[in-house]
Amino acid sequence: MESTRSTFIARQAILDSNLNTFGYELLYRDSLDNIFKSASPEKATSSVILQNHILGDLSNVCADKVAFINFDKTTILQKSALVFSPDSIVIELLETIELNDEVIFNISQLHKKGYLVALDDYDFSPKWDVLFSYISLIKIDIEDISFDQVQMLKIKLRIIKSKIKIVCERVETQEQFQTLKSMGVDYYQGYFFHKPEMKLGHCISPIELNLIQLFLEVYKPNLDFDRISEIITHDITLMSGILKLVNGAAECANKEITSIKQAVTYLGADKVKQYIAIISMSTLSSESPSELFNESIIRAKMMEFIANTPAFSNVKEMAFITGILSNLGIILNVPIFELIESLPFPQEIKQALINHQGKLYELLQLAIYFESPDDKSIDEILKTAKISKRELLNYYHEALKWSMTV
Repeated sequence: MESTRSTFIARQAILDSNLNTFGYELLYRDSLDNIFKSASPEKATSSVILQNHILGDLSNVCADKVAFINFDKTTILQKSALVFSPDSIVIELLETIELNDEVIFNISQLHKKGYLVALDDYDFSPKWDVLFSYISLIKIDIEDISFDQVQMLKIKLRIIKSKIKIVCERVETQEQFQTLKSMGVDYYQGYFFHKPEMKLGHCISPIELNLIQLFLEVYKPNLDFDRISEIITHDITLMSGILKLVNGAAECANKEITSIKQAVTYLGADKVKQYIAIISMSTLSSESPSELFNESIIRAKMMEFIANTPAFSNVKEMAFITGILSNLGIILNVPIFELIESLPFPQEIKQALINHQGKLYELLQLAIYFESPDDKSIDEILKTAKISKRELLNYYHEALKWSMTV
């Protein structure tokens, strides 16, 4: 059996029309180049199954959302999907799958057992019609399929009274998303939610400014807990959220914490900083896609993990907050330089988020690597920092696991 040490998993979110995360497509990579190089879909699926199910990582990688996993003819005939529970995955049939009576029968049996089956890269060929009774989702790549064809598919499904849902892949802009949404498309995959229409001159609300000031306050060298408490009392949601997180921490077992000063006594300044950053970002991102908040805290924790290595020890104190702030411009729909430049954040954070330079920026590059399937190399950063590819993957998986406890 091939060692799983050469197996890497990336993921991409699939959102519904309200921008809630429905699931994640698991993307097999045979290296940290983050692009699919294997000529064998069977190998890819088997590696995903081994690393993410047998090794117990599937729920962590997908944050308890459904995992879209590619299956080809061989893995369908081998009944590989049966190692997963029906409510944990979507069986994504590759467009290259060869249909015959045995394959169709196996797909029908998976459907009968309660598995969701998706048809990938639908090309409107009549040969797929035989599967319509057994599939729950059809995935369309909008780089290859026109809006008119999407509308035709909607009409076809309506005529045959099918409950099949449509997933559009490679949705890259808000304009594409809005057009597809108006047509009644059910799910969306792509980077459109990272790219809202930036509004020049956007006015930050008093609540938003209050939370940003709190960010600044807790990351000063010497914490002023009286000042922090004063800021928090202006936001009941923030206060209750922090106390809920703190009271749920292992360090505070059997001790009810009713004030920020008490929290510091039991937890220490470092953890209180993180709790405040998490709750503040959660409040700031309440009107944006939840996936942006999830990404922010995963980036933050991964940057903190990596910053424990000698190469990044001099920016360790700013690693977590930089990750948290990295999506703030998108969340508030304001260019990041407008937010960061005008506020007294440390110069290292400004350099990373505005100028894309410095050690914190290198940390951020490592932290976001698994979010975007491209061929951008990070080998030079890893080499200089003396961090192995295996270590980086472990940091990523640990950050995913940690994010589920927040």
